[in-house]
Amino acid sequence: MKKIFLLLSIVSVFGLTSCSSDDDNVDYDTIAAVTEHTVNMTYNNTTGKYNGLVTFTTPMYDSDVVLVYRLTDDGEGFTVWQQIPRTIYMGADEVDYDFNFTADDVLLTVDANFDLATAPQFTQGQTFRIVQVPGYFASTVDTNDFEAVMSALSEKQGKTVQIEKLN
Repeated sequence: MKKIFLLLSIVSVFGLTSCSSDDDNVDYDTIAAVTEHTVNMTYNNTTGKYNGLVTFTTPMYDSDVVLVYRLTDDGEGFTVWQQIPRTIYMGADEVDYDFNFTADDVLLTVDANFDLATAPQFTQGQTFRIVQVPGYFASTVDTNDFEAVMSALSEKQGKTVQIEKLN
């Protein structure tokens, strides 16, 4: 009986010591949700700005952050994604895109130092990509560069990040 107990003890010691714990090495799961929305903003009499509300289709965690990019033309016929907030200067005129977010949605806003009702190209049919990422991830990549964000997310997740087109 002593031999069996000794044998089980040895096997248990080797079995338990072969287990490894990587709790000290933090490797968060990087799960990103990337959605594309075409938004027609409406005028808000209270704020004096145009707003567009986008509701999340995937869960938003308290530690997540939201990055928002607006599709635009670079002036040479190429389409580019510009991170907002963004101010567009046109001589003395300027247009400001901004956003805020909650756990459930993103509120997109646009304001200008002129009447935007005379320039619907800034409020209607605007395309935005909304990227939900873990907070720590946003501090490890150049968030100003949409392609860098997508590349880093794809690399971290081991697959190409799919963009869900909504609206």
